[in-house]
Amino acid sequence: MLNGFDPSLEERLKMAEQAEQEVTRLQPLAAEAPSLRAERARSKRQAQRARAKGTAMEQATQAAKAASQNQTKVPHLLGTAARAVNELFGALRDIESHRQAAMQALAVADRVDYEIEVEEGEAHELSLDRDPRGLAYALAGRHGDSRVKRLLEELEPGFSSLSGCNLDDPLHRDVADFVMNRVVPASVPAHAPVPMPAPAVVAADDE
Repeated sequence: MLNGFDPSLEERLKMAEQAEQEVTRLQPLAAEAPSLRAERARSKRQAQRARAKGTAMEQATQAAKAASQNQTKVPHLLGTAARAVNELFGALRDIESHRQAAMQALAVADRVDYEIEVEEGEAHELSLDRDPRGLAYALAGRHGDSRVKRLLEELEPGFSSLSGCNLDDPLHRDVADFVMNRVVPASVPAHAPVPMPAPAVVAADDE
């Protein structure tokens, strides 16, 4: 029907108008979607941060409490370690003191040997009618600190204050170094080093 009434058109118009009304009604709400999504994201971040902070604070509280509990052991352990280090220092200091005493005694023995060599050498030179002057200087090179150390090594071959210690362990090595660095400067010889006698000057007999 060209000029007749079309019911379907009326129905479609009605549906279209309803849709238009619905769009008009929903349009403001739809416009809020971006801001709502951003707000939801912020809310999630805040919740995650709150959970992370809560977990971190709980861990920090537990760790701080554990540190406080362990700290109560420190005074006793430090006292024990200090006493042990002090005993080690005393033992190594005594060792060093005895070694110094041995070196002083050997220095005396070395001086005696030196004087004997000088006297015998001068007598020999004089018996050959040669001037013994300068002999004392020549013989002095075979005596003194180097010979004293060699004599001490001969008395106790391979001696070491730290013999038998586990110096491969870094902690043992550090403790040993710490104590030894204080032992050696603290060990002062009981007596001053015995000086070598001055070279003898023998006056030639008048002919």
